[in-house]
Amino acid sequence: MLNSHRLCRPFSSLIDQQKKDSNLVKFKIPGKLGGRNLNPIPLPHRTILDPRGQDLDYVNVAHSHLVHSDWAKLDKLAPNLTPFRVKHILLKIQKDYVLSLEFFNWVDTQNPNLHTLDTRSIILHILTKSSKFKSAESILKKILDSGSIHLPSKLFESILNSYRLCDSSPRVFDSLFKTYAHMRKLRNALDTFCQMKDYGFLPTVESCNAYLNTFKMLISTFCMNEDFDGAVQVVREMLERSMSPDSAILSELCHRLRQYGREKLLMELCKDIEARRLMPEGFEESRGIPA
Repeated sequence: MLNSHRLCRPFSSLIDQQKKDSNLVKFKIPGKLGGRNLNPIPLPHRTILDPRGQDLDYVNVAHSHLVHSDWAKLDKLAPNLTPFRVKHILLKIQKDYVLSLEFFNWVDTQNPNLHTLDTRSIILHILTKSSKFKSAESILKKILDSGSIHLPSKLFESILNSYRLCDSSPRVFDSLFKTYAHMRKLRNALDTFCQMKDYGFLPTVESCNAYLNTFKMLISTFCMNEDFDGAVQVVREMLERSMSPDSAILSELCHRLRQYGREKLLMELCKDIEARRLMPEGFEESRGIPA
């Protein structure tokens, strides 16, 4: 089982691009938290039951129809599909991402209930391993749109448990992290980051920027709507995660706070940032705090 109670560590927006490992980055975090986890949790070795009897016959026949693009014959087999058979067919054709995606979509048109977290995780591994990130993100968005409160933890666990089975790549977790960021599910993105780090994975620079840009967009939107309490709350959410606010967006917020006579809120905010030693480079504190 996934250790969902393992301590989740906050991270900074400062990225060390000098040392990269397969396009993955290290974060500069104060104290002992910086860099990759030196004692990651071992990846689980999950095995699944092999198909036997009628299941094995079905998988082999369906596989033959697939590799010969004989969809008419495959249509006749559709009534006898099961999630177990779908999973094994996907595993059998996983080296061909085009055929895998065609089959995945075909199953969805036949009966969407045949897809489980296992089959969805397998197609995510197949696509991300072949660098088909847009297709993977599209599937992830469809999964996450269901809105189930327990889905994020179950999805991560399912992807993790099938990782070795599919000889996968760390980019599958990166795609999950980036999708949460694009969907503005910031807490889910942070939880995913913490779980990734527990197992020795870190997201790419591109994905981290997507996450940080979401915070910047929220601050800017609150400012445009003159909801400065909301904007300051977003900055404080960043501070809670040990993230240094962007200099330009912080300057904009400070300017608007002065403009609307919110000096007290401005002083409290700057003191919070200074106390946590997260004042961004290029930001002149003297311009933020009124004389």
